[in-house]
Amino acid sequence: MQLLFPEFTRKLLVAVMDKWDSHVLVIDNVAPPNWKDEPAGRILELCILHLAMSEITVLETRHPIVINEAVDLAKWFCDGSAPRIINGCLRTFVKQIEEAGGLTPANSGFGV
Repeated sequence: MQLLFPEFTRKLLVAVMDKWDSHVLVIDNVAPPNWKDEPAGRILELCILHLAMSEITVLETRHPIVINEAVDLAKWFCDGSAPRIINGCLRTFVKQIEEAGGLTPANSGFGV
C-alpha cells in the first residue's frame, strides 16, 4: 500500500531533511543557551523551528505567515516561554537571510 501525501507535505519534509544540518548550525546561533543544555526537552520546539525555517527558505512561504503559524504551534504544544523564544529565533533567522540578500519581495512579507 502506497502512502499518499499532499504535495506541500512532501516538499516540506524533503526540505527539512535537505536543510537539517545547516539549520542546526543556525539554531545553535539563535537559540537561547539554556536550550542547548537540554535539547531532549526541546524536541518539539526544535522541530517547529526546522519546519518553519525550511518553509521560509525552500518553499518560499512568506515569513510573517510562517512565523505566526510556528508561534501558534508553540502556544498549543510547548511550555510557556516557547512561543516567545521561537518568535525571536525565527525573526533573527529572517533578519540574517535578509541581510545576506536571500529573501525576495515575494516571500519577505512586504508587498512591491
